[in-house]
Amino acid sequence: MLFAASRPLANSVRDLLERMRGEFGGRIVEPLHVTLERTDGEDARGLAAAVREHAPHTRPVAVRGENLLITPSPYRGGDVLKLQVAHSEPLRRESDAVRSAIRAAGLRSLYGNDPSTTVTVLERVDRHGPLDQSRWTLPVDLFMADELIVSRIVDASTYDILDRFAI
Repeated sequence: MLFAASRPLANSVRDLLERMRGEFGGRIVEPLHVTLERTDGEDARGLAAAVREHAPHTRPVAVRGENLLITPSPYRGGDVLKLQVAHSEPLRRESDAVRSAIRAAGLRSLYGNDPSTTVTVLERVDRHGPLDQSRWTLPVDLFMADELIVSRIVDASTYDILDRFAI
């Protein structure tokens, strides 16, 4: 379950991502998104139905990145470069509401109670450059999340989009 932007990224964000790719290698993740929840995947139709029912109550939220980190990702097939998302009350409120709708549909969370929120910006990074935050003009407004996406992991860096909902 993802929060994503339906519109293209701002040129300033696109330029920042290209600079990061030049420094760390890898591939820019598209679309940029906040992963709200992962479930066990046993009931994809139930997940899509729960999100469809909840989508009209969801409001767009701004996503702002503030700190870089590199971490291994089995879902992406190697190390990834992430931006920690700055706390905002609207993002917390909308994220909690979507997660509640998923739990109310009887779907099991794979995240548990982990409150961390990140945006993976590069996958399969092959160089670990300096993570000097000031070098990267952070914090940065990344995008306005105005779309909910239900996806399924197929293989490393391969996802099926099961449904999309404008918010």
